[in-house]
Amino acid sequence: MNQTKTSRRKPKNQRFFSDKNLDLTNIVCPLCHTLLDQNTIGRVSCDSCRLIFPKVAGFIDLRLHSDRYLSLNQERRKAERLSAKEHDHSLEDLARAYYAITADVDNTRRERFVRHISGAHHRGQAMLARLPKKGNILEIGCGTGGFLAAAAEAGRNAIGIDIASRWLVVARRRLQELLKYNQSCPLIPACAEKVPFANESFDIVVADSLLEHVDDTFSSISEMLRVARPGGLIMIWAPNPRWPGADPHVGLWLVKFMPKKSAVRYLKWRRGDIFWPTCRTSQEWAELIRRHFTDCEIKIQSADTSHWPVQDKSLRGRIARTSGRLSHLPIFHLLFNLFGPLIEIQITKTKKETDSDERSFL
Repeated sequence: MNQTKTSRRKPKNQRFFSDKNLDLTNIVCPLCHTLLDQNTIGRVSCDSCRLIFPKVAGFIDLRLHSDRYLSLNQERRKAERLSAKEHDHSLEDLARAYYAITADVDNTRRERFVRHISGAHHRGQAMLARLPKKGNILEIGCGTGGFLAAAAEAGRNAIGIDIASRWLVVARRRLQELLKYNQSCPLIPACAEKVPFANESFDIVVADSLLEHVDDTFSSISEMLRVARPGGLIMIWAPNPRWPGADPHVGLWLVKFMPKKSAVRYLKWRRGDIFWPTCRTSQEWAELIRRHFTDCEIKIQSADTSHWPVQDKSLRGRIARTSGRLSHLPIFHLLFNLFGPLIEIQITKTKKETDSDERSFL
């Protein structure tokens, strides 16, 4: 598809990505950034690089690869199995149905994960309160849609992408259940390292507990900057490895403070052969971002969770609200920046990238 042809006609992918509140004509091929074309058998293709993107569980799958847990075909089949249960299961029941077909999660972790999914909307509300009141939003790594539900409920224009289409099925169930079909929130399977949107498409880009899971952190942050408009905000929340509580990924206390080899052996004994993401401290994040990205301003602090909704009466909710409020006090500010449960990274894109900027990264 040449540029002249693209500029003359409305992209045919609009039918697949329709939403009354969002202009989605800026969805592009994740590989070459050319506008996508719809063919007659329910798939989307790229005329430039000849890629074909199939429809999976009701989504157009714009991924170039799958996550580390499943092959692309395995992941698609799992999403289809989950989608078949979607309409006669509640959000919590659908989450349990997912773990019922996931053999490598024990009962203890399964219950903890289900509670996390059920309460994700509260965390999404807390994060939304940290964002500007206006502007369209892209969430990268939206998971089961906690933030997207909070954004849509508040009337914000938001769209979510995730590498796991199986989680997008759960996110869709959450949106249907919470919003009663009154407002849609587009969901697209896509990779954080290859985001399927044109340059400068969003005012705000958010990512919660994403960067410790991606294969290429540099490419993921580069893509966030590419799709953000000049002056736009990138808001990232990430677990703090210095937090003295249980590790959020494996649910074990003290394991983060053990020598690496001992921690790995202990983890295998307690949880089996599972992936354990490597988290960075706020200083490590600051060094990485400032070393590689010069076209932005960076602020790193403890995540302000003071707006975590009071409707969440759980211990987690009470800790989030209390730690967020205490972090505002000068005496606790430095303490929470070092040892708080979540790190908040705010990146403001200050100018357009130029050819000379891109050459400086090589």
